[in-house]
Amino acid sequence: MKKVLITGAAGGLGLAAAKFLVQKGWKVYALDCNKDELESVRNKLLIPVLADVTNSSSITQAVAEVRNDTESLDGIVNLAGILVMGSLIESDVASLHRIIDVNLLGMYRINQAFFEMVHAGKGRIINISSETGVLSPAPFSGSYYISKHAVEVYNDALRRELSILGIPVIKVRPGAFRTSMTDGSIDQLKSAMNSSQYFKNYISKGLSMAESELSQAKDPAILAKTIFRALTDPRPRLLYRSSLSGKLKFLSLLPERLQDRIYLKVMGGKYSDR
Repeated sequence: MKKVLITGAAGGLGLAAAKFLVQKGWKVYALDCNKDELESVRNKLLIPVLADVTNSSSITQAVAEVRNDTESLDGIVNLAGILVMGSLIESDVASLHRIIDVNLLGMYRINQAFFEMVHAGKGRIINISSETGVLSPAPFSGSYYISKHAVEVYNDALRRELSILGIPVIKVRPGAFRTSMTDGSIDQLKSAMNSSQYFKNYISKGLSMAESELSQAKDPAILAKTIFRALTDPRPRLLYRSSLSGKLKFLSLLPERLQDRIYLKVMGGKYSDR
């Protein structure tokens, strides 16, 4: 029986991936800090594991818990992540620390802690990035872009190291999917708008662009199938893409000054060449 550890498994994307893999006969160690959510779907193939990816001691306990059941893993899927929206000049530095701690360092901690089990199982590491990891950043979502750009670099460096040991490290780069996190991004923008000293009117006008993008968010089941392919393809790709935004991709290909003009026009700002 194939065995996989999934982080962020109580979230919309993580739970969808966990359920899909269970349907395929995999045993899933579903790791999350919200164990109550996972307990409601526990069965003989879906085992809740309580841990916070920002807390090394809780991860150590999670390793011991999983080791009580198995000595090896066929894969790790790093889906734990959070979203932070708001002005980089007005947001508390703690918010940037938090998103990097979860989205990047949480992945780093998990891969280190469970590596021996993946090595023993000749398994794979799947790191979930985002289309924002390679796109030019949009205003008021810079913290999220920063964290995902860092994930891209971390993944590629880790892949080149672990290729020496024959362990595939695979990047999955999804677009927007319908989850509580993406739904919450609009609330975060509204909160940032209400508390902003400098950008209240601009964030208000930019909300329509964000709502338009999120209205096209896809079913998490689509990403679950992509993750399954990354885990099972005999010759896995280095990168799997899933439901990317054509509009954001096209915008990111334009010259940066033109992108600046477009964002300013959307938000009602005034362009300056200074």
